[in-house]
Amino acid sequence: MRRLLIIISLTLVTFLAKSQKIEYFNDLMSDMYNFAIYEPAGYDPVNSTDMPVVMFLHGRSMSIGLDGYRYGTITSIDMGYDILKGQQALVLEPNARGNEGWGSVKLHKVYEFLKAHYAFDHDKFYVIGMSMGGWGTLNYVNKYPDEVAACVGICGGCDAKTPCGLNKVPTWIIHATDDETTDVACSDRVVEAMKTCGNTNLLKYSRLTSGGHSLINYFQYHNLYTWLFKHNRTNRRFDTSVNFVDNPVHAAYHWSSGIGESIYITQAELAKIQARTPKPQGSNTMASNSGTTTSSNSTGNSGNPSSTTKPTSSTKPVSSSSSNTNSSSKPTTTNKPTSTSKPANTVTIKPSNTTSTSKPNTATVKPVTTSEKGIYIVKQGDTLKKIAKKHKIKYKKLLQINHFTKDRKIKVGDKIKIA
Repeated sequence: MRRLLIIISLTLVTFLAKSQKIEYFNDLMSDMYNFAIYEPAGYDPVNSTDMPVVMFLHGRSMSIGLDGYRYGTITSIDMGYDILKGQQALVLEPNARGNEGWGSVKLHKVYEFLKAHYAFDHDKFYVIGMSMGGWGTLNYVNKYPDEVAACVGICGGCDAKTPCGLNKVPTWIIHATDDETTDVACSDRVVEAMKTCGNTNLLKYSRLTSGGHSLINYFQYHNLYTWLFKHNRTNRRFDTSVNFVDNPVHAAYHWSSGIGESIYITQAELAKIQARTPKPQGSNTMASNSGTTTSSNSTGNSGNPSSTTKPTSSTKPVSSSSSNTNSSSKPTTTNKPTSTSKPANTVTIKPSNTTSTSKPNTATVKPVTTSEKGIYIVKQGDTLKKIAKKHKIKYKKLLQINHFTKDRKIKVGDKIKIA
């Protein structure tokens, strides 16, 4: 009986993985970024109007043209982490070039494309990001607060001198005081500037004493997404029942063969998508709103969600060039990567050919093997120190290039960067 249950479980996991898919939009529309859309099993782009959307913005080293260690929401799902834990959601992952940063207007065009041709709950749109993506998150939400239900900005900042738009959205800012890449002063300045705009009941600032610029584990915490989904655009309250910073819940890891199908959209397929119109928002959205959970300790509404308060400073794309962050809102960069990652038009376990603009619709994700350059897959009995010794790399350097802390635990199947 036990053996039968294991077989059934493995079959179910494989089926669900194959039912999921990622669509890649590469070099098809010049007025917006390249982007990928993760669609869960059973998603219907016309009728699934109750589906939440998480937009993840990556850091500079994950940009097009840079070959770093990949991280984020789609990557976590693809690696087998149950970060959503039964909650289905679309994940929108734009991809910028490191030298251009994130431009809010250009990002908004990606969101408008999604809104026009994919069904989802417009009251449950969330934005998260780290490093350059942390800047992109706060810049975007400040400029388009009426679109966003909640946001999380990690190790970043905001270009606007008076980011009053952020005061309208449940916003969680996270930054470590020992961050040597983006000075914590960048987040300090945002928080102080928000206070000049008025009520900050929708703001939480976690000013960590350690962690540096290596906070990518947050995207594998199940309760980060739980916190996001507690919020609704039409009911502006900061939920205090979930604290993924002080009490992180690591997502369960399941054996997985990947997200299954990777589709590289062609011009012909794009035309079909652009001709598609989702079901109008209506009864499904109302049902979704009624099920939204909010904390009884919520501090209330900082403003009318339908108001059109605009920031007094325009939102600019974040430049990849560094500056003195003790006197500027721009991030200070060092020679080492902020957080390594692969270009967003590939998946961790897919070969890194990022220059092609049209690939077959039947392309599938291939598992990473131990022969992949610079990547080691953890085996039984491995420790980080043993891996460092085996590959003749200093232990501290191994932690640094993988953005690990000393207490990081590894398990069989984990992918470790060794070069």
